[in-house]
Amino acid sequence: MNHTIEKMITRHAENTPDKLAIAATNGNLTYTELVALINKAVCFLKDMGIKKSDRVVLSAVPIKEYFAVYFGLHILGGICIPAAVNAKQELLDHIIKSTDPKCIFVNEDLECNNIESIAYSEINDYSDVESPIDADVHMSDAADIIYTTGTTGLAKGVVLTHEILEAGAHNIISAVDMQENEVILAPLPLNHSNALGTMRAFMYKGASLIIHNGFTNIKNMEERINKYGCTAFSGAPSGLKILDRATRGHIEQILKNMRYIEIGTAPMDMELKKKIMQALPHTRLLINYGATEAHRAVYMDLNTHPDKLKSIGKPVKNMQVKIIDENNQVIQSSENNIGRLVICGKTCMKGYWNDPKLSEKVLVAGGLATSDLAYIDKDGFIFLVGRANDVINVGGKKVSPFEIEDTLMTNEKIIDCACIPVKDKNSILGNVPIMFVVLKKEVKTEKNEFKNYLLKKLETYKVPIEFIEIEELPKNYVGKIDREQLKNIWENRCKQNDK
Repeated sequence: MNHTIEKMITRHAENTPDKLAIAATNGNLTYTELVALINKAVCFLKDMGIKKSDRVVLSAVPIKEYFAVYFGLHILGGICIPAAVNAKQELLDHIIKSTDPKCIFVNEDLECNNIESIAYSEINDYSDVESPIDADVHMSDAADIIYTTGTTGLAKGVVLTHEILEAGAHNIISAVDMQENEVILAPLPLNHSNALGTMRAFMYKGASLIIHNGFTNIKNMEERINKYGCTAFSGAPSGLKILDRATRGHIEQILKNMRYIEIGTAPMDMELKKKIMQALPHTRLLINYGATEAHRAVYMDLNTHPDKLKSIGKPVKNMQVKIIDENNQVIQSSENNIGRLVICGKTCMKGYWNDPKLSEKVLVAGGLATSDLAYIDKDGFIFLVGRANDVINVGGKKVSPFEIEDTLMTNEKIIDCACIPVKDKNSILGNVPIMFVVLKKEVKTEKNEFKNYLLKKLETYKVPIEFIEIEELPKNYVGKIDREQLKNIWENRCKQNDK
């Protein structure tokens, strides 16, 4: 412990110099080449005047130079602020105003307002490279500020220290039983905590990371998997659904040689879990749970616990969880006594950037209070009921949208669905559930078919009052359902009906 990711990369370059470290979209780097490019980035940044605690925004382009600048900033004691490649100008303006960064690294074709823009390619042209620099960096120093998108309000900057990044790497390595010869394909956005956590863990272990730019080119993905002999896959449920459709239900054609598949960023529906487990019986299917503020805290090995498929699992080593009530007091939870889930342990954030009041609000009960409502069963497995803002209060009874969605997904006519609360038009129950459904092509449904289907499986008050067909559910860049957008769709629909 107490080794930065960067020190471990240097160690791997000494022990396995010719081993593949990263296969980026613009070329490959062995560990020796990665260290050399990082050192060049360090000297380039130093020459720019970057020093300890300076903030720098990085457009998360999946190229070699992005990784070099990311690790180079850490070596200098600087603070990385990864930003989505397609980040909206409004978000970039907010990040820049909040953190006052020295500059932003971008591709040549992207410029940002009110800040110096530097092309990643300038690093390659830099020749005044010195001997490795040993800056005064401590494990308690801030390393990254990761901005969460959130569903409402401005994005928040999550401050993570070097110690937190290292702890997260250990959590992943331990939970997936990562081997030194592991080769992982990771088609996730490199500004997101899930992808960054995977990347750091592989670099810490000395394994090989294969980058793929999302799920836009399945054929190229398959070629990269075969070319590099990938043994692991990290993605989001939405990505697996795309693969399933692209292979016409034969996902094993692409992922058949995987030792494990790790899924994060969003809940995975029951149908997809069972489908993957059946298609890949010899592949471990792992679900990770956490937050940008406390990443990789809980893992679930579905193959080991097929009787607990609705659970998100148990805390990993060095992490704990608690359930608290509305007064932030720890409770003995159960299916009938739910509360907010609190994550405790070494990956909990230092706080929100320049927002001590908000930090104090969520850092309670010895950990991070999430927005998720949950309970812990007698075997220690954690079950999510829904997010605090998403749980539907029907006449005083709390209803989980997850439960309704999982139940409806067992219907063979459904591809995807999402349940949200809306106001009871009769002003009796307060809120009631409605359901958006994505149907399989060319299927026909009868009136009230889904309502009657759920009435056989759920209590009456849990059954949505209306089912709305939609071509595709709106989702954010990491594949989570955008429930706020669904609420807007519903409100616009009501306005049209009132005319």
